[in-house]
Amino acid sequence: MMFGAKNVASAVCTLMPVELESYIPVHPNEFQFALERWDGVDREACEFLHRCKEHLARLIHQRVHDRFGPLIEGYTFVDPDREELESSFGSRLPDLSSRVSIKELVESSQEMLEQANYRRLTPSEIYQALRTATAWGAKLRIRFSDYKRLRVYARGDGIGVRQARRWYRLFRKVDSSVPIYRQLVVIFERSEGDGQLHLRMFKNIPHADVDMLLPGSVKISWLDQGKIGIPTLWGFSMTVTRLMRSMWLLALLGAVEIFRAIWMYIAIAIAGVLYSVKLFFSYRHARNRQLLNVAQSLYFQTLSNNKGVLLRLKDEAEQQWLSQAMVLIVVLRTRQNRGMPMRSLEAVDTLDRACEELLAELGLGPIDFDIHAALRFLVESKVLVPPGEPTGASENGNWEFAKGVF
Repeated sequence: MMFGAKNVASAVCTLMPVELESYIPVHPNEFQFALERWDGVDREACEFLHRCKEHLARLIHQRVHDRFGPLIEGYTFVDPDREELESSFGSRLPDLSSRVSIKELVESSQEMLEQANYRRLTPSEIYQALRTATAWGAKLRIRFSDYKRLRVYARGDGIGVRQARRWYRLFRKVDSSVPIYRQLVVIFERSEGDGQLHLRMFKNIPHADVDMLLPGSVKISWLDQGKIGIPTLWGFSMTVTRLMRSMWLLALLGAVEIFRAIWMYIAIAIAGVLYSVKLFFSYRHARNRQLLNVAQSLYFQTLSNNKGVLLRLKDEAEQQWLSQAMVLIVVLRTRQNRGMPMRSLEAVDTLDRACEELLAELGLGPIDFDIHAALRFLVESKVLVPPGEPTGASENGNWEFAKGVF
């Protein structure tokens, strides 16, 4: 069973990821649904997973809430979308935003992003995006001095297919392969010192268009500059030429020479002013057209802003945590039912490969399963008893599920 993502608005289809990630690209319910309909599943292991799933979900929800609840509460005071207080009421309150450390909020946000299997983009990846742009994006001029803090995170690195009309195909739609991030989060604080932390979340963003997500000024292309400058200079030169011809005609008819010179200079000055105004508005029109292109490109790709990003990340962290635990439980239970016990920590690599093979069999593609995080959670939650523990472990020291938990 193959799972994919499709953005109807921009005709984006997500294909096989370029490099392995720990990100499991489905909801836990979708994983369970696919598992139950897989021919190679162990039915008893599937029923066991069904019994323990609700218990695991409660444990994970409580753990994520305890860990990241202060982050969401503290962000309220530095949220750019926070409503302004009435002056009569706000004057009685201290400035709570000054008591919140934006640095600590950023670090906590990064921890939650890592729990949701995001990775931070390197500066070289961001600089590479600034030098290029796809046919669906726009080049922006970004000044990093405008940011006090700037971090970009992504997950779901893959290849997307987008459609564009090409002139050499008589403007018929042509499919083009584009490297994309399935989801991308931008965190930044401006240098002005307004005490606000901005969060942005997007989906299906091409690698070369990451700069579109950052506030900046539009960079007018050489082609657009030529479209503006060449017709303007040509029109101005033609106007001056016609004025010169008219003035020489007046001179031949006997007009006063001094008035001829004065009116010629005035006419040229007026023409220059008019064409300067035309050039200014043409430039603004080109800039607004580029900004409209950016807005249209991101309209169907924006998932959330500011506090909504944290709430969404909280859910995604819970989903990834639960999905990893479910995969490991199915693999362990299946091996247990087939008489293939895991006796020592040396078998962790074997479990890791088995989990990755299960995900590949379900059509989720190659995934670098985080076996250590999944084992640590199940052991800390007292769901799984490692070899060597007296409580719940078998006599020969195998990995065992704790008795009486489910």
